[in-house]
Amino acid sequence: MEIREFEYILSVIRNRSFSAAAAELHISQPALSKYVASLERRLGLKLLERTNKGLVPTYAGERCYACALEVSERMERWRAEMEGIAAMQKNRLRVGVIRNDRQYFLPQNIERFRERYPDIELNITQQLSKDIESGILNGRLDIGFVSEPSIPGSVDYRTLGKNYTLLAAPAAMGLAAEGAEKEPLPFPWIDIHLLDGAAFVLQDESCRFRSYIDDFFEHENFFPKIKMTTQSTVDALRFTELGVGPSLISDGYIHYLSLKEKVDIFCVGTPPATTNFGVIAKNLAALPKCAVDFIDIYMTDQMRS
Repeated sequence: MEIREFEYILSVIRNRSFSAAAAELHISQPALSKYVASLERRLGLKLLERTNKGLVPTYAGERCYACALEVSERMERWRAEMEGIAAMQKNRLRVGVIRNDRQYFLPQNIERFRERYPDIELNITQQLSKDIESGILNGRLDIGFVSEPSIPGSVDYRTLGKNYTLLAAPAAMGLAAEGAEKEPLPFPWIDIHLLDGAAFVLQDESCRFRSYIDDFFEHENFFPKIKMTTQSTVDALRFTELGVGPSLISDGYIHYLSLKEKVDIFCVGTPPATTNFGVIAKNLAALPKCAVDFIDIYMTDQMRS
């Protein structure tokens, strides 16, 4: 079948009418009827039956419709992907990042990228993870950096590394003496149950990291008291600095601490809690070199830190 025949059969079955389908397709009704009849002859199958309610697909017609719909959707994804690649080849790379530890390194990432690709326009936007995924799917973004896709398989995803989930506690709580050094953990480890009764500052449910926090609490069989919620991990850390209560953060958020002497940091969980982070795209294997190099720069700068 030719691509246009898939479109023809989809329109005819969807509209249950040759005349309505012809109008939708901007062709003549006789020409459309001829195409469908030719397709039926080649397949040796009756696809449509005339009834007093209009055209009704046979079983073969229903299966033909389902297959044609799948082909049409794949072609649409192919067009969008090719358009995205063409856009990147036209000296533009659009990147989505979440406000987390890795954004701290963006200025040096951008500088190194521009040294290598001075003629490419680099557009970086800070968004929620769900908005980055949506941007990848609808073609507004070329690559995105997130923890993990909310729907596995919806986009191409490659894990780049792991973050430790850390407890940030006001120094006034006096927990520093409770921390135990454990290799290869980057911070002392503490039993989360020592904080029974403490009132936490947590991210609200619009923040994806909150789902990881809730999973952590469930795994540890820990039931926290919640003093307040905020819309971001950075804000939760700020309130911890001010002594409002302990919070849970990802390890790179340490860079956002402005009052380090006011906060004690610990690894938590058995085993120590971690989350993945990685890069998403419609098709990672089809990314142009500038996108591949940006991912490499993005990661290399942070590994050096």
